Amino acid sequence: MCYKLRHGSDTFISNRTYQKKKQEILNYNDDYKQQNNSIESFTCVFTSFTTCFSGIFGLLSLLCSTQRSFCRDYLYASCHQHTAEKSRLPGQVLLWPKSTRGFLLGSFYWGYALTQVASSVAVNLLGPKRFLAVLIFASSMATILLPVFSKLHPSLVIALRIVAGAAQGGLWPTIFRFWSTWAPASERTTLLSFQSSGPSMGTIISLIIGGLFCTFSLDDAIPFIFRHGWAYFFYLLGGLGIVWSVVWLIFASDTPATNRHITLDEKEYIRACKAEEKIQDANTKIPWSAMLRSQGFWCILISMCFSDFGLYAVWTVVPEYMSEVLLFSIEANGFLSALPHMASFLVVMLSGGLADFIIGKNYVKRVNARKLFHGIGTFAPAICLLLISFLDCQRRYLAVALLIIGIAFNGFMMSGGYVVNVGDFSGVHSGVVFGICNTISSIGGFGAPYLTSIITKHKSALEWRVAFMLYAASFLISAIAFIFLARGETEPWACDDEQDEAHEELTEVKRKTSVI
Repeated sequence: MCYKLRHGSDTFISNRTYQKKKQEILNYNDDYKQQNNSIESFTCVFTSFTTCFSGIFGLLSLLCSTQRSFCRDYLYASCHQHTAEKSRLPGQVLLWPKSTRGFLLGSFYWGYALTQVASSVAVNLLGPKRFLAVLIFASSMATILLPVFSKLHPSLVIALRIVAGAAQGGLWPTIFRFWSTWAPASERTTLLSFQSSGPSMGTIISLIIGGLFCTFSLDDAIPFIFRHGWAYFFYLLGGLGIVWSVVWLIFASDTPATNRHITLDEKEYIRACKAEEKIQDANTKIPWSAMLRSQGFWCILISMCFSDFGLYAVWTVVPEYMSEVLLFSIEANGFLSALPHMASFLVVMLSGGLADFIIGKNYVKRVNARKLFHGIGTFAPAICLLLISFLDCQRRYLAVALLIIGIAFNGFMMSGGYVVNVGDFSGVHSGVVFGICNTISSIGGFGAPYLTSIITKHKSALEWRVAFMLYAASFLISAIAFIFLARGETEPWACDDEQDEAHEELTEVKRKTSVI
């Protein structure tokens, strides 16, 4: 077999020469790392530029999650009759019919589902730097305009939510594309754990801080800033998003090689790590046929669809179960709903570094570590949901404790399961893989509540038990599929049409490191 040496060239090299050059660069990378231990330690003590990007993405996912979640919370508060009776800011009370509220809540996910695949392709053409800035700016502007448009007509609010959902639909595919060229494999789990914890913290902020803005000045004892109602929280969230976009454009770049702020040591460390993971550079060409037929792709698709179905059920249906079956008040239900998010946030932050540690120490192979973390993150909530289905209002606090435990352990899946595994096998095409799978799995956002409404038509204990068994089964299927199908190394179709850049890569690394 022969490999083309460079783009646009008719020069070919034999398979023996290719393997020789490949082994040469891998051997050089080993020597380079041994001679530059300070560089590795530099990147592992959370002072590297890549870690700064991880923190920036964590803030971004937190911000986007808050923008998404607060719309739901403010809609409930502003449309509640109790609020209308006691509010001294009647202009901020929105007594819309229930059907309109349902359309508004679902409109975000219409846009979110439609742009996943398109964003995955667009980011390859435009680059993650510019594309992500455009997405966040659009989402933030839609957030700022929402209070203004809400005074005009509900359909305008629905249109804004579709725009915000479409913008945030490209968030994760773009971030995965960015990390494919920035994150060394040995640090991928730790770096991704920051952004994976953002949604949980964003929901907490929405429930707690956003709730203060929804008090509508009912209590003169509350801080002054919260007396102006929920509209100001939308302005704050949108303004922070625009500031984030500006900061991102200043400091970010599509690749480490084109970044003006990163140190030379870290830049060469990333080049050496990336050369070891895959010899070829990234290409915008997407190998659709090979990708869609690969085992890794179907592993992510099945695992994501079933685990997301269970999670959507937990977030949308379980609160209703706690209110109607466990008989918690609205106030208590809101506070208790934040506890699982807090637990998940802590687990994601702590377990991300743990995964990289056990892989780095060669305790387990990377793929086995992914299977371990995904298994913990899916088996635990499955067991807890099964146990909850047998509890009633007399043991409701035990049910809450089980819910917290189950969602907390689900954090292992977010930090070291399928979410991180996407980048392990798909390389620069990880954004495309994640976008396709996330588009299909978002069906669970609509399917879980609808299917539950059919099963629990009479709201009997037996019907709820069947529903909870269904949720538990979805987590179990996700675990089994991932354990048997997960791949831990970059697949051939993710290696840029088999072009050999090894010799050039080796020459560049040697030339630049020789002057250090």
